Amino acid sequence: MRIITFHLKEVSSFIWKKLDFNHNVCICYSNENSTGKTTLMRAILYTLGFSIPNTELIKFDSYEFELSLLHNRQEYSIYRKGNLLVINKTEFDLPIEQSAAHTFLFGISNAEILSNLLATIYFDQDKGWTLLNRGTIIGTNRFSIESFFRGLKEDESSESYQILAQINALDKKIAQYKLMLNVAEYQAAINETVDSKLNYQSYNQELEAALLEKQLQLSKVENELTRITDIIRENDSFSNYIENKKIFVKNPVDGSPIPVNKETLLEYQNVSEINDARRSILIANRNALKRQIAAIESQQEKQIAFLEVPTVDAELTSRLANIKGISAIQVKAFLNNLQKQKRDLTDILRMRTKENNPWIKQAYEIILQYTHELEIPFDYKIDIFTHNLKEKSGAILHKMVFAYKLAYIKLLSQKAGYKLPIFCDSPSGREVEKQTIDEMLKILHRDFADHQLIIASIYKYEGIFTDAEIIPMNGTLFNEQTIFDSL
Repeated sequence: MRIITFHLKEVSSFIWKKLDFNHNVCICYSNENSTGKTTLMRAILYTLGFSIPNTELIKFDSYEFELSLLHNRQEYSIYRKGNLLVINKTEFDLPIEQSAAHTFLFGISNAEILSNLLATIYFDQDKGWTLLNRGTIIGTNRFSIESFFRGLKEDESSESYQILAQINALDKKIAQYKLMLNVAEYQAAINETVDSKLNYQSYNQELEAALLEKQLQLSKVENELTRITDIIRENDSFSNYIENKKIFVKNPVDGSPIPVNKETLLEYQNVSEINDARRSILIANRNALKRQIAAIESQQEKQIAFLEVPTVDAELTSRLANIKGISAIQVKAFLNNLQKQKRDLTDILRMRTKENNPWIKQAYEIILQYTHELEIPFDYKIDIFTHNLKEKSGAILHKMVFAYKLAYIKLLSQKAGYKLPIFCDSPSGREVEKQTIDEMLKILHRDFADHQLIIASIYKYEGIFTDAEIIPMNGTLFNEQTIFDSL
């Protein structure tokens, strides 16, 4: 996958500004900060459909963006304005249809992989060089090592969905009970969401109705998915049959023979793209419905206990609705219990992720190779699931994050079946010598030469990327006079 061109214009303007990406390595360069390097990179990712926050001075909603890229020998035209994303004339409403859009664009339908995609291919200048295995990369985009390897393994079993639904429910409950410790803050929230006269029987009936509705929706989506898959297969078989028969028709103008194939069949490519886009949306809808069904079933299990006898949870929630009788000791005890439940479920899910997962073994092999080459001390234990980052210094952590991220990119590209682009914002971090940065970028240039690499930096790295395209940045990228005017 390679970006070819990038266009932008202000909403009130009629003039599009164009930037060509003619090389596999493109360096957005300025020897000063605050010249638009990071903004350009974020604008490209924004155009690709990711949820990217504005920079300090630029509001992306005030611009229209267009981008063309080459993927699997097919050119994709992408347009974004606000929440509207258009890929090859197929419209998506963001952020609601982000998964469907990325399934269509990247050819990846697994929800776990899609949720970790940006953090895998993007080194953010603020957090990207310290994010080892979990956390926020930029805006609301997070990375979870467990989720990533679960996606590579393609664990979409109902058991895993059930556990995830329970963990998500516990997360919400934990957040709620943390607010309970501050009565003043909780009072505003509790008045909007808590009904002190909860009718559990009525709630259980609502769950049953919601479950039936989701199951019917799932059945309908799966039937349509089967139908569209059959249509795509039959269309491919028909076009291949026609090509193998080597049928020709006569040109009515000069009588010359015209071969009948995919290229000469009228509107064949447009029909194929529409079918592929529809299938991508259906896959995303199917996966979302499965998660919703699992969440409802999890709630039904809890309701059985609620119907039999009021729990401490129900009693305490009712009392808090009236903002009286709150015991900090009782709240803390219940919060500790919720957190223990979450830890237990997380451990179970982590074990399911690790069990018979060949991708984890590959990750360790790649990471060990790079940590050895980067001369990371042997006593730094390589544990991709670790929570302990306190003992790692800035320079060592920088190297380890780099080694880990290279492993993630390699595995994801292997899973996707093509080379994903890599976005690298400000590689020269604090507490890291330039020599170390150069060593890391040499590895990137050597082992990822087939990937498109877009770097934003105050260095040109001329001794490393001898064939790089240098894009000078002077702080006027989003103004009337820009670098585009001289190209």
